[in-house]
Amino acid sequence: MSSTAEFLNYIDGEFIASQSGQAFLKYNPFTGEVLGKVTASNAMDVIRAIQAAKRAQAEIEKWDLPQRAELLRKIAAKLEEKAEDYAFQEALHQGLPAEFVKEKSLVPAIKNFRLAAASVEALAKNQSRSLLPQPTGLISILLSWNLSLRLASERLAAALAAGNVCLVKVSEFSPVTAQILGEILSEVQAPKGLVQFIQGRGAEVGALMAAHPSIRAVNFVGKLTNAENIIKGALPQFKKVQIHASVKNSCLVLSDADFQNGMEKILESFLVGQGQLGWNTTRLFFLEATQKEFHEKLKEVLSLQKPATSPRDKTLWFPLISEEALQGIEKKVQQLRSEGGKILAGGERLPQKGFFFQPTVSLDLSNCSELQQEEVLGPLLIVTAVKYPHEMLKWANTGSYGHSAVIWGSAEKALKVAEKLDVGTVSLNSWLPEEVESGHRQSSFGNMQTGPWGRFYSDVKLLTGFES
Repeated sequence: MSSTAEFLNYIDGEFIASQSGQAFLKYNPFTGEVLGKVTASNAMDVIRAIQAAKRAQAEIEKWDLPQRAELLRKIAAKLEEKAEDYAFQEALHQGLPAEFVKEKSLVPAIKNFRLAAASVEALAKNQSRSLLPQPTGLISILLSWNLSLRLASERLAAALAAGNVCLVKVSEFSPVTAQILGEILSEVQAPKGLVQFIQGRGAEVGALMAAHPSIRAVNFVGKLTNAENIIKGALPQFKKVQIHASVKNSCLVLSDADFQNGMEKILESFLVGQGQLGWNTTRLFFLEATQKEFHEKLKEVLSLQKPATSPRDKTLWFPLISEEALQGIEKKVQQLRSEGGKILAGGERLPQKGFFFQPTVSLDLSNCSELQQEEVLGPLLIVTAVKYPHEMLKWANTGSYGHSAVIWGSAEKALKVAEKLDVGTVSLNSWLPEEVESGHRQSSFGNMQTGPWGRFYSDVKLLTGFES
């Protein structure tokens, strides 16, 4: 893909510019240079896509289950065929390590489509069933930028397996996601209008993609503040809704964790993604008894990191997604100082090109402060020493969000802690597993069923008296 690429909508099986005639620039997070122009969609683009989707829905209703399964397998095969290239493209747009993107985005995406195909084949073999799943209809999917091929696949695989048509709004920070998936759909000769991708900024089209009467269900991934408009559009019509919004994830280092030899792995959940990913941890709790040694090792690991110059660099210091993100974290660091926090490491923006901010570690910040409770969306890790493990639980569970947590230590001790964490997914001595559960508290809202035969992607009909 050239450095002056055009990122267009994918509507009715074709890449086309927005009817608005407007576009904006997408910048390379590593260098600050222009990656390409992104078409800026408006309401007319959404209407055109909905019209095409209705035509596709009439065609896909004629397909049998084996045809659905075959399409899903073809999509998986195309993703696998160019996995290295797709991983690099996504990493370049998102300011992430290419190997990480391949492992955590491409590999799960391929798996999601293959599992969906297998699920369709299993349903086809089951000739005796009392629950008959039928497609929900036209589903809107609105994605955040981070690892968006993974996010898209988790939703598209289930939706297509169930026989739905989809309208997808990709993030303006990762327009390449629509380019990749649109190309694949064309290559596998998917019905025109089956899946369509809208480029542009969410404020212009997101609300319509939730409120239009033809939309039967809405799946949103992003900030809770943006989710409010989506909910306002969908709920008055009693649509099915899935909201995956806002996180404040914690990392808990127990007394028997070997942080001297494992600090780099511990910090990966903060550094890879620079606190911007929905799976990043931005709070770290450890025990006071090891405070001096823990701080020294943490500073040592951070001092060894150098700013990446490309997605292929071997470092844990990668850029932020945009200039706006840089300005946002600068304000957060100012807020940190005003709330009485101390900086152990980092705290400054780099003067070089690209969107780089020093990975910043804060100490002595009150657990009741706003920064402890709200999203940071940048490389600011709030480190807190506690006297007893139960204090980790108390503060990790304080606040509005309960997406996930990471525990470092023995399985025996960690299990006792995990049982009391109010989050959807807890990882032991690792980070970002292939399978994750929906978050707790305000991190999730709506019907969160993820499989094709649940009651989000399908309308389930009960059959009685049909079996002999």
